Amino acid sequence: MNSFKAPSKILGTIDGQTASNLLGAAADIALIIDNEGVIRDLSVSSEEIAGKNTQRWIGKKWIDTVSIDSHDKVRELLATTSSVESGQRQINHRTEEGENILVLYSTVSLDDKGFCIAVGKDLSSLTRMQQRLVSVQQSMERDYSQLRQFETRYRLLFKTAGDAIIIAEADTFRLVEANPAACTLLGSTERKLVGSNLLRWFDKKAKQHVEDALASVRMNGRNVSISLDLDAAGEALLVNLALFKTSSQTHVLVRLEKKASDTNQLTQPEQTQRLLALVENAPDALVVTDSKGVVLTANTEFLDLSQLAGIDLARSQNLSNWLGQGGIDFQIIMSSLREHGSIRLYSTQMRGEFGSVCDVEVSAAAVTDAGLDCVGFSIRNISRRVAANDENLALAPKSIDQLTQLVGRVPLKDLVRESTELIEQLCIQSALKLTNNNRASAAEMLGLSRQSLYVKLRRYSLDDEDFPAA
Repeated sequence: MNSFKAPSKILGTIDGQTASNLLGAAADIALIIDNEGVIRDLSVSSEEIAGKNTQRWIGKKWIDTVSIDSHDKVRELLATTSSVESGQRQINHRTEEGENILVLYSTVSLDDKGFCIAVGKDLSSLTRMQQRLVSVQQSMERDYSQLRQFETRYRLLFKTAGDAIIIAEADTFRLVEANPAACTLLGSTERKLVGSNLLRWFDKKAKQHVEDALASVRMNGRNVSISLDLDAAGEALLVNLALFKTSSQTHVLVRLEKKASDTNQLTQPEQTQRLLALVENAPDALVVTDSKGVVLTANTEFLDLSQLAGIDLARSQNLSNWLGQGGIDFQIIMSSLREHGSIRLYSTQMRGEFGSVCDVEVSAAAVTDAGLDCVGFSIRNISRRVAANDENLALAPKSIDQLTQLVGRVPLKDLVRESTELIEQLCIQSALKLTNNNRASAAEMLGLSRQSLYVKLRRYSLDDEDFPAA
């Protein structure tokens, strides 16, 4: 620490009032402590600490106002006998409400009788910032974990797919990825394919057709399928092109299928087998019910969400046993299906057999063609869409519109409590705006003590906000 070179010459003799003013301006909190370690007086300039009823500390030993883990630090600070500032220590004060106040203290001896002054800096804002950082880090870890799972599923599906699949850049036709089936079909290795031009792997006659199809996909954004004759024996190659975007780049997914030219489509058993495999391994829960909502079949993801061991436990049961709350949401879905034939992205909840609850989005369509009378449901788990803040805070209503959206999802007594807190929060915000953020005047306007107002400001996270004049 660098001290003044000539304090007595420049500052002279400072009286008690001047010293008090200096401490009030320089420190968030200052404690006058006698030789027994008892707090004789204190000065608080931090509004965060002022609302903690620190006046009750006067007359108590300093060590009795801090948490157990800070006792040794207090003893080290009180052991200072020099006339210069001691080393700094972070002290945790306990409050009557059970909260902790983190303060960075240093002590300076006042006289030979053992009196000293503890000068503190409020670290509450730093603590909140650290908590937010931890929350954001945890949220990022969850996002990374989810991305890794998606990538694992994609890699597994891409590598094991029976169709030859190639991904190329839409602008340059440069190959980005190719699965083993594509390498086998083109008679090359992945190392040679990746980085080469897609058109290089077609002959002169087929190259023009592929180039025209790629141009059509880029212009219209619609999937294009073309058939190329490979030889005189009647063998043909089906090329399916689909456009998709990743970040700021546009790619083309090319699916190659080698088959006899007299066959325009897959046989029915092959189609059914591939479709069933896709449905069974889909990341979203897929369910087929009759017109009354009785489950006919479902995929593995639905069994995971509903916590069922097998599909036999779901068959002949109504989907409302797991989807929606109290059957109300399910009735709304079925009513909309009867009226419009389909429904998209309806937000509700999915309940498991063992009590788990997760937020889901439901899309459904009724099928009445070809003598069929059934309903297909797509249920997507959206519970992992978490914010950086605490989940309970994210669910708290911030307006009347958000409050009314909780009807049917939250019990009435909880809605009443939430509405009471919302009205209280709005009244406090209005009072602060009317008084130009003068908290003393706002507390008087609301009929509250200043301490009670500070408590409510912290409860609603309004203590860091600035409210302009009305």
